[in-house]
Amino acid sequence: MHLMDLELAERAERAEYTGSSALAVILILTMTIVAGTDFKASHFQPFVPPEFGLSGVMAGAVTTFFGFIGFDEVCCMAGEAVQPQKTVPQALIGTLSIATLLPVIASLALVGFSPYDAIDPNSGFAVAFRERGWTALAYSVQLGQLVVLFVVTYMCFLAQPRVFYVLARDGLLPKKFADLDAKGEPWFATLMTGLLVTACGALLPFDTLANAISGGVCVNFNLVNCSVLMLRGENRTRMGVSLASFNGSALAAALLLRQVLKNAHSFLLWLLFAASALALIISFVLLWRSLRQDPALAGSPETLVFYKVPFVPALPCCAMLFNTIMISSMKGVDFLLLMAYLAIVVCPYLAVAHRRRARARCIA
Repeated sequence: MHLMDLELAERAERAEYTGSSALAVILILTMTIVAGTDFKASHFQPFVPPEFGLSGVMAGAVTTFFGFIGFDEVCCMAGEAVQPQKTVPQALIGTLSIATLLPVIASLALVGFSPYDAIDPNSGFAVAFRERGWTALAYSVQLGQLVVLFVVTYMCFLAQPRVFYVLARDGLLPKKFADLDAKGEPWFATLMTGLLVTACGALLPFDTLANAISGGVCVNFNLVNCSVLMLRGENRTRMGVSLASFNGSALAAALLLRQVLKNAHSFLLWLLFAASALALIISFVLLWRSLRQDPALAGSPETLVFYKVPFVPALPCCAMLFNTIMISSMKGVDFLLLMAYLAIVVCPYLAVAHRRRARARCIA
């Protein structure tokens, strides 16, 4: 009887997640189809408005990275998958495809429906529909957005208790976070996640944190790419130095490129940009040489894995470079918030690592 109750609860939970995701997709598709009924291609002239330019395109791209956090959710929940070798890659591909295609299609429909300079930054579709006299539709869209916003926020923090659980198991959080209930769920981590999310939602302005969160997603993706390269490298110390040099020179080159585009006549800026670009190329070559000496690339039976990332190190390095360009396009306040957040997150890791090294020296 107890097993039947657990099975019914799991089915209800899966149905809830599926229904919530379907509701969000249906809302976006509905707004897109309605806006597409009065599509005007002339609204795309010019395609890149001169008052925004390339830097504006990059800044807009950073904002959309918040939608890709579902990719991270899938990875965090992979430990609970029944057939992770099969279902996790499918979920990743599906999540990335949906998170990429739906916003692009919806954005095209909205700009075709309303000129870009008349779009409300907070509720573009609802305001555009109301200006056309479609009041009932506008209210329906706003109601749907409220429901979907709640669901999306809930789904975004679905994996956070598992993250706390793993951190506690590794000694980076108090052991209480690793306590499990009778169902195997981290009950204390779930409780603290709920309290933390409630406090953040009540006290912090989301407009201020949105771009910083998106920048954090870019940093997260860079860490994933660095981890792939670290797993492939034979000498981790040399690989770590090369990765730090690559990411540092990439950020410097991206920041200097923004300044060069604003002041193309500055010889000093061009010189600094060329130096950082050269350092970036040298770092990539060092990464390549480190990987070519790694026997894991040969695919020997001792190093067989379920999935091996192709085109290494070119693919991870291109991804890191793209993410770094996105980060460099952030506003100064957003960038400082991101750096402060990273400092708060990284310091416990460094403190624990230092404590473990000191303990190891004492034992030795």
